[in-house]
Amino acid sequence: MGLFDFLKVAVKDNKAAKPAGRIPVSVIQCDGKSFPIVSLTPKGFVARGFDGSLIVGQNAKVSVRVDDPAGKFTFNATVAVVEIKGDTVGATWSILPTEVDAVIRQYAQNRKKQDGKPAR
Repeated sequence: MGLFDFLKVAVKDNKAAKPAGRIPVSVIQCDGKSFPIVSLTPKGFVARGFDGSLIVGQNAKVSVRVDDPAGKFTFNATVAVVEIKGDTVGATWSILPTEVDAVIRQYAQNRKKQDGKPAR
């Protein structure tokens, strides 16, 4: 028997393994980069974690992926950058299809209900 044989003892864990939970993610994707969404409305969006790759007045093609308790949907759009403050970027939709506009409106209502704010 060696000096460190007590380290070779195997201890069985009787706890059941928990399945990995799905993490909700809502992001704006532009040029292969993803920025978490702070706010999403029928007029536009605000995202954080912005790296300065766009400038105010610039048009850009973006992909929007929303996956949270208020809704789950994706769409592509063209936006006009209207504001950059620190690591946040704000943009307005250039042309938004009617069906996408309706989905965003429903999403905004669901978010208001979740946040406990009265709907207008």
